[in-house]
Amino acid sequence: MGRRRRTKTGVDPNTVLPTGSTLLNLACADLSCGGYGIGKMTNLIGDSAAGKSFLALTMLAEMAMDDRFKDYRFIYDDAEAACAFNMENLFGPAAKRILPPHVDDDGEAVPSGTVQDFEENLHEYLDGDRPFVYVLDSFDSITSEEEENKLKANLKARAEGGKERGDFGVQKPKAFSRIMRNICRKLRDSKSFLLMISQTRDNIDPMSFSKRTRSGGRALKFYASHEIWLGVVKTLRNVKYKRVIGSLVRAKVTKNKLTGKVREVEFPIYYDYGVDDIVSCVDFLMLEKHWKKTAQTIKAPELSLEGTKAKLISDIEDNPELIPVLKKTVGEVWNGIEENLKLNRKPRFT
Repeated sequence: MGRRRRTKTGVDPNTVLPTGSTLLNLACADLSCGGYGIGKMTNLIGDSAAGKSFLALTMLAEMAMDDRFKDYRFIYDDAEAACAFNMENLFGPAAKRILPPHVDDDGEAVPSGTVQDFEENLHEYLDGDRPFVYVLDSFDSITSEEEENKLKANLKARAEGGKERGDFGVQKPKAFSRIMRNICRKLRDSKSFLLMISQTRDNIDPMSFSKRTRSGGRALKFYASHEIWLGVVKTLRNVKYKRVIGSLVRAKVTKNKLTGKVREVEFPIYYDYGVDDIVSCVDFLMLEKHWKKTAQTIKAPELSLEGTKAKLISDIEDNPELIPVLKKTVGEVWNGIEENLKLNRKPRFT
């Protein structure tokens, strides 16, 4: 096996997958091209309005349009049965490659209902001959066979005037822990990736990211390569009609087995567009004063552009070849800051 190519960030670009956001890529791996580790599991946690599903689907769509991942399967397990997005409108041709774990005889999607269903679905792909990316949306929405049996027994006991059985809530975390022990090596060997979405019990305070509860026990945190919490900074409104059209989301990487760093980034998510990567990149370069603004004119020398923010964004969208240049510029500025944060001490071990 050939030697891995490493950048000065220490992470090999060939070992990461895009997250759906350039800034989140950088927060996870110090790379603009990707952030999630191939062969790993990531836990994405947030409240119901934080755009978890949008971010996960954007990741799948971005990979589906990238020739590097032409052999991958993209599985979106909508266990909540709540996704009613216009996939074709949001993700174009990429939508055709995003599939459910199973379809029935009528062609209807069959999501996981229990943790055992999820295990069977996952092993079906792990035992296949192609790498895959599997999104479970969400862990909170699946139950366990033990919990279902308990419910049936309790309904019967109640109807017969008998005593109901005790709490079986611990069975799901135990089952998931066993599943992760069995699949971690297979994920790595198949170069696949698992994204577990979790729902918080309370809305996250995006300023403090105060601790909130989530289901799943310790297994989710223990086995995750990245743990990312999403919170809504503010709602975004149409200026004319004053109606909400999206959210500004803050993502905090609280566990990071690629770089070890805790980092926070922000990006807008719109209902009819999804993750606005271009705007978040432009805002970052302006915030760090890499691009200068005079009156309403922004100068973007790397792109040979200047104008208002709206014109700049429009020009970038009209010239897709500028997007990689934009992302590269953001990466260089980000890593320039990271270099300045280093202690520059003599290595302890030489």
